[in-house]
Amino acid sequence: MDPSSALRLSPLKRSAAAAATTRLDLSAHLPRRPLQEFARGSTIYSPEQPSRNLYLVVAGRVKVSGALNGGVVVCCIAHKGGLFGESALVGAQDRSESAVALDPVTLMSWTRDEIEQQVERNPQLGLALAQYLAKQCLELNERMESLMVHKTPERVMLALAQFASKTGVRTGDGSTRVESLTHKTMAEYVGTSREVVTFQLNRLRKLGLISYSRKYIDISAERLEESIRRASSGELAKEGRIAV
Repeated sequence: MDPSSALRLSPLKRSAAAAATTRLDLSAHLPRRPLQEFARGSTIYSPEQPSRNLYLVVAGRVKVSGALNGGVVVCCIAHKGGLFGESALVGAQDRSESAVALDPVTLMSWTRDEIEQQVERNPQLGLALAQYLAKQCLELNERMESLMVHKTPERVMLALAQFASKTGVRTGDGSTRVESLTHKTMAEYVGTSREVVTFQLNRLRKLGLISYSRKYIDISAERLEESIRRASSGELAKEGRIAV
C-alpha cells in the first residue's frame, strides 16, 4: 500500500468529514437513566468486573482498551456524547476489553433489552445507532491502516490531528486545544512505548508544532498536517528532522 494514498484527504479533513455526517445527539433518542459517576482512574468494567450494558458519556472521557500480543491497545477514547460497550448490542457474553475513567466521568447505561425496546418505540434511535456505529467502524479501520502503513512518528502526529479534529477547541492564537492524555495512554493508542511517545512529543514541541501542559495540548493543526504529508513522502527523513 502506498502511504501517500492514505493521506490524499488530510487527517483533519477526513476525521471532520466523518464526524460531520454522523454528528447525532444520541441522548435525544435514548430514555433517561440514573446518572452514574466514576472517579478518575476507576474501572467501569473489565474481564474481571464484567458488564452487559451500553454506556453514554455525559461528561468526561473514558478509555476503552483490550489486550493484544501480551500488551494493551486503546480501542477508543469516548468523549461527551459518545458511546462505548457496543458489544452489549450483539449479545457478547465475554468482553475482552476494559473501560477506565480518564477524568471524573458521568455516564448513563442501558441493557440490550432496553435498547431493543426503545428502538421499537422510536425507529430513529435505530438509525442513529447504525450511523454512529458505522462511523466508529470507519475510524477504527483508519487507525488499523495507520498502524500498518505509517511509522511511529507519523502515527503520533496522526493521533494528535484526530484528537484536534474530534474534540479540539480553537484558541486565540490560532492553535487547537485538546485535553491532555498521559504518555502511557497515548502510547497504547498509537501502538508504541511510553518512552517513544515522550521522545516524539518533545520533538514536535521543539519544532513548534505543539505545546503542552498537564491539562492541555495546543496543536498547530495546519502545520502538523503539512508535517504529516512531508513525513509520509519521506521529505522530513531526508532532511534528518524525523526519526524513522
